[in-house]
Amino acid sequence: MPKILVLGAGMVAGPLVRYLLEQSFPLTVTSLVVEDAVKLIAGHPGGTPHKLDVADSGALESLVADHDLVVSLLPYAHHPRVGRICLEHGRHLITASYVSDEMQALNGAAREKGLVFLNEIGLDPGIDHMSAMRIIDDVHARGGKVRYFRSYCGGLPAPEANDNPFGYKFSWAPRGVLQASRNGARYWLDNHVVEVEPERLFRDMHLLNVPGAGDFEAYPNRDSLQYRDIYALGDEARAVFRGTLRYLGWCATLYQLVNIGLLDEEERDCRGMTYADFLRDLLDAGPEDDLRRAAARAMGIPADCLPPMNMEWLGLFSEQPLECDRISPLDALGKIMLERLSYNPGERDMVVLFHEFKAWFPQDDHHERITSSLVDFGVPDGDTAMSRTVSLPAAIAARLILEGAVPQRGVLRPVHREIYDPILDELEKLDIVCREAAESY
Repeated sequence: MPKILVLGAGMVAGPLVRYLLEQSFPLTVTSLVVEDAVKLIAGHPGGTPHKLDVADSGALESLVADHDLVVSLLPYAHHPRVGRICLEHGRHLITASYVSDEMQALNGAAREKGLVFLNEIGLDPGIDHMSAMRIIDDVHARGGKVRYFRSYCGGLPAPEANDNPFGYKFSWAPRGVLQASRNGARYWLDNHVVEVEPERLFRDMHLLNVPGAGDFEAYPNRDSLQYRDIYALGDEARAVFRGTLRYLGWCATLYQLVNIGLLDEEERDCRGMTYADFLRDLLDAGPEDDLRRAAARAMGIPADCLPPMNMEWLGLFSEQPLECDRISPLDALGKIMLERLSYNPGERDMVVLFHEFKAWFPQDDHHERITSSLVDFGVPDGDTAMSRTVSLPAAIAARLILEGAVPQRGVLRPVHREIYDPILDELEKLDIVCREAAESY
């Protein structure tokens, strides 16, 4: 059997590891903390835990060379380096991260070597691409044109676990969530480009009702314009929008945290400081100032509004020590968020994915509104919905590639029928189901 190397044993790796072991692939799982890999393998004879510092290029190269396919669950910044090592040793690569410019630059060499570098094969990006392309390709096959496309995704606490004022709990690394909150965005609306500056991201918000899930705030996710080409929509679509979902109240709070600099990434001296000391320094507040009022003043809002009240609830004005010498505001925020916004034993998370299309069929001049929705819940004290929906598409893709079922080569996204059809069909067998509905109008 071909051998698979899994780089990373973090919060979403478990379902992938179990799936591939159940498929009888010899599997090496690496982690800087080898006990994490040991726990995931759980004594399965086909799995080998391995301690790895990914900064050790020699050790990483040796492992890549000894396997046939690499699944990188590392932070996205590591993927191009892993990709270059895979190129050198002729190994396939899978990641669940967006295709960066550095990764795209490997496309020609990967194609020449007959390698599959499949990226964006998680939830968002991943299942969102595949479920959207299945509908888009069907509309095109029926002679139609997609005039309007909106896509939304969010990983959230299940309603019964939504018990804090942020309406959020972390099922993956806080730093990634907060860094994404620093991004600007672009989308296509009424045949023109809408540019959203980073500091205005959470002001470009609208409400969305997802049947079976409830009401959410929706704000734009990165650059939607590229999907006009990636999804083969060309000039036919008058609107293309990809958004992120959160419970009500998130956008107002995050907008103000950005506004006062709490998402800045430049490290500051914090030796001997508490969170209150750190915030006084950040807000340029005096020793006698009430911190909630100082924060509200910096935000230009009353002190009894949700953003400063949420900061107080979180502990940002507390005497809790930071316990480090230097830290960025973003990492200080992420550290205390992870403490206060984590899942308790027995709690479930929820994943919500929703697409809306409006299509025109010129042969009989009729229109259709088509929706696709996925609402998935984690298992109490078991797999999270986030870990299942992120890692199982990657696991299925690994099997397909090693079975020779993926004909494309180079740096890929899962927008090809040969990739998305079998993965969506397999996910349905694993109770991860995108439910479609259509109506003419």
